[in-house]
Amino acid sequence: MPVKFIIFIILATFVAIFAVKNLGFVDIRYYDFYLNPQSARIPLLVVVLASLSFGFFLAWMDGFIAKLKLKATIRRNDKTIQSMTEELDRFKKSTLSESDK
Repeated sequence: MPVKFIIFIILATFVAIFAVKNLGFVDIRYYDFYLNPQSARIPLLVVVLASLSFGFFLAWMDGFIAKLKLKATIRRNDKTIQSMTEELDRFKKSTLSESDK
């Protein structure tokens, strides 16, 4: 089993235990679009799962962006290698044709 999967299962177990032990409601205070203070009464389980989900999403986005950058770098390096290989082939052909003369 991959180590990441085992760590994920352990973290999910801790979150589940925390959620079962803390089923109470909490007051969430925030500002709306007009900067008026608002308040909502939400179960702690929802707050924890929403925070955890948001954290996983941010980590996934960071990994996804890094993967895209790596693919772009690889593509750029492949093009450079291809152009240098073509230039080397042209150079070899020109030197061979000069040596035949």
